[in-house]
Amino acid sequence: MKKIIQNRSWKFLLLELFVVFIGVYGAFYLTTLREEVVERRNRVNYYETFLLNLNDLYAKAVSAKEEVDSLRSELANNPDHEISLNRSIDFTNNMLIVRSGFESENFTTIGKDYLASLDRGSNLISVIEKRADILEAETRKFLIYGEGNEREFKKWYAEELEVLSDYLGGLQLTILKGAVPETRIMIKQLKDE
Repeated sequence: MKKIIQNRSWKFLLLELFVVFIGVYGAFYLTTLREEVVERRNRVNYYETFLLNLNDLYAKAVSAKEEVDSLRSELANNPDHEISLNRSIDFTNNMLIVRSGFESENFTTIGKDYLASLDRGSNLISVIEKRADILEAETRKFLIYGEGNEREFKKWYAEELEVLSDYLGGLQLTILKGAVPETRIMIKQLKDE
């Protein structure tokens, strides 16, 4: 064995060491590339799913705004219009895909501007949910328990519908002019990388 090692020159051993180094480096490099491709694919899937959720949310906001505007119109055209409990204004939305953006592994890969935009949109959705819940609760108090003056309640109801309509319009603009184009740009950038 010593004779074999002695017969090999130091240049040959250095060459073998270099080949092993290149092989190990290449394996790590390929693993890193594979992980980057998987991460990029996961991010594209996240944004495409988010885009679908935005489209659903937009449709829900349009429908809710139409309902609110219809109620406002009825109340404006007929002040004696009887107010009833209207469950179609319910705007509960779990926004799981938005909330998932704040999980630790996603939080580090999503841009800070995009996260700030998600936060603003999520806050607007929360405000709409709360306003719709308040509208329902106060209407329930008035109709079931007879709390309050009918004239004052109708005035408050009309004002609340107007505020809710404005918030829903703002949400529609935020989705249509902000979130959807930004998400499409991010998807395109990820696919082009």
